[in-house]
Amino acid sequence: MTKKITIMNLVAAGALLASPAFTYAESNQNKLNNIESELNGKQQELQGKKQEKTQIEQDVQSLQKKLDELNASITNNEKDLNATQEEIRKTEEEIQKKKDHIAYLQAQIEKRQEVIKQRLQTVQEQPRTNLITDVLVNAENIAELLENLYSVNLILNSDNDILKEQARDQKAVEEEKAAVEAKETDLKKYEETLNKKKQELEANKQEEQKVLQQLNAKLSQTDSEIESAEEAKSILEAQRQAVQQNIAAEERAKAEAAKQAEAEKAAAASKPSGNTSSGSSNSMSTPPAANTSGFIKPANGHFSSGFGPREGRMHYGQDIAASGNVPIVAAASGVVIRSYLSSSYGNVVFISHLINGKTYTTVYAHMQNRLVSEGQTVQQGQQLGLMGNTGQSEGQHLHFEIHIGEWNAAKSNAVDPLPYIQ
Repeated sequence: MTKKITIMNLVAAGALLASPAFTYAESNQNKLNNIESELNGKQQELQGKKQEKTQIEQDVQSLQKKLDELNASITNNEKDLNATQEEIRKTEEEIQKKKDHIAYLQAQIEKRQEVIKQRLQTVQEQPRTNLITDVLVNAENIAELLENLYSVNLILNSDNDILKEQARDQKAVEEEKAAVEAKETDLKKYEETLNKKKQELEANKQEEQKVLQQLNAKLSQTDSEIESAEEAKSILEAQRQAVQQNIAAEERAKAEAAKQAEAEKAAAASKPSGNTSSGSSNSMSTPPAANTSGFIKPANGHFSSGFGPREGRMHYGQDIAASGNVPIVAAASGVVIRSYLSSSYGNVVFISHLINGKTYTTVYAHMQNRLVSEGQTVQQGQQLGLMGNTGQSEGQHLHFEIHIGEWNAAKSNAVDPLPYIQ
C-alpha cells in the first residue's frame, strides 16, 4: 500500500514539474503562430507595395513621354512663333517701303494733278478748234504745217498719257496699300494663334509637371513604405527564429525533465518504503526562480520626449538626451534579435528578454555605433554602443522602446518605458 502511494506521488510530482514546460511551450507556439500570421500579412503587403511601385513607375514613364512630346511641341511652336515674328518684322519693313513708295506716287500724282489743272486751264482759255485753226492759218508752208500738226498731236497724246498714268498710279497705291495691310493682318492673327497655343502648351506642361511631381513623391513614399515593410519583415523573421529556438529549448528541457523523472521514479522504486516521504519531498521541490531583476535605465541623460502623441503622430518610446560619448547599455539580460542600420531608427538594436516568465522586446535607436550582433546573448548593463544622431533623428539622443511580447509593425505591444526604468 505504501509503495502504491509513493508511485502516485511521484507521478503527480512529475506532472507538476512538466506542467510549466507544457504551458510555456504552448505560449511559444502561440507566439510563433502570431508571428507567422503577421509575416504572411507583411509579405502580402510587400507584394502589393511592389506592384504599386511598378504601376507608378509605368505612369511616370508614360507621363515623362507626354512631357517630352509637350516640350517638342513647345519648341516647334516657338520656332513657328519666332519665324512669324521675323516675317512680321520683314513685312513691317516692306510696309514702310510701300508707304515710302506710296508717298512718292502720291507726290507724282499731285504733280500730275497740277499739270492737268494747268492744261485744263489752257484748253479752257484756248479751245482745241481755235488751236488747230491757228496752226493751219499761221503755217507758211507745208513743212511747217506738218510740224505744227505733229506738235499738237504730241500735246494731245501727252494729256492722255498723263491721265492714264494718274489712273494707274492711283490704282497701284490702293492695291499695294490693301495688300500690305491684308498681309500684316494675317500675320498678326497667326501670331495671336501661336501665342495662344504657346500659353496652352505651357499650361499643359505645368499641369503635367505637377502630376509628375506628385507621382515621384508617391513613388518615394512607396519606396519608404517598402523599406519599412522589409525592415518589419526582417525583425519578425528574427523573432520567429528566436521563438523557434525557445520552442526547441523547451522540447529539450521537456525531454530532460521526463528523463530525470523516469530516473527518480526508478530510484524511488528501488528504495525501502521508509524513505518514501523523503523521496516525495525531493520530487516536489520548487524549480529555480526566473529573472526578477527587471529593467534599468539604458543611458545617462534627461528625458527629452515622452511616450504618447507628438506632432500629430504617436511616439512609442522615451527619448533620453545627453552630450558627449554616452554609453548605451542593455536594460535587461536577453538575446539580440536584430542589430542593423535602419533608415528611420538609424543604428538600432532589438533585444528579446524573458523576465518572470514573460517575454519583452526592447529597442535602442539612433545610436552612433553598434557593439553587438544578432544572436548574441547580452547581460543587463552590457554596452550596446554609443548615443548618436543617426536615422530620422534631431540631435543626439537614445530612442528607447519596451514592447510586452514581440515587436510588431503596428507597435501594438508598445508600453511607456518610464515606469519600468525609473
